[in-house]
Amino acid sequence: MTVQDRWFAKLFFLKPLALMTFALFWIATGLISIGPGYEIGVAHMLAGGAGNWSGPVVIAGGLADLVIGLLIAFRRTARLGLWAAFFLSLSYAVIGTLILPALWIEPLGPMLKIWPIICLNLFLLATLEER
Repeated sequence: MTVQDRWFAKLFFLKPLALMTFALFWIATGLISIGPGYEIGVAHMLAGGAGNWSGPVVIAGGLADLVIGLLIAFRRTARLGLWAAFFLSLSYAVIGTLILPALWIEPLGPMLKIWPIICLNLFLLATLEER
């Protein structure tokens, strides 16, 4: 048995779990953003100087997260969802840094968590094909 065989055997059941978890993560962040976390998101945007755009931007971000999660959840659209998640994550890092750089030193690390998310995203893109 080769190293590749062992990797494949170990990842065979982990890949669907990772995809499902990642889809649920994006769906949950979307629902939280347009639901109970809306005021917190708006407060962050206001602190960053977004003014009247704060509410609409939080809703747009939440809806984008929700759509990405739904795309990842289905095999036919998973690749599109993963690419969208990758680019949106990078966008969140850049935009968050520009409008509210203090998020980098916040104790719960919302900006720092983007990087493991991007790594998982790249792992899922690399292992998505089955043929």
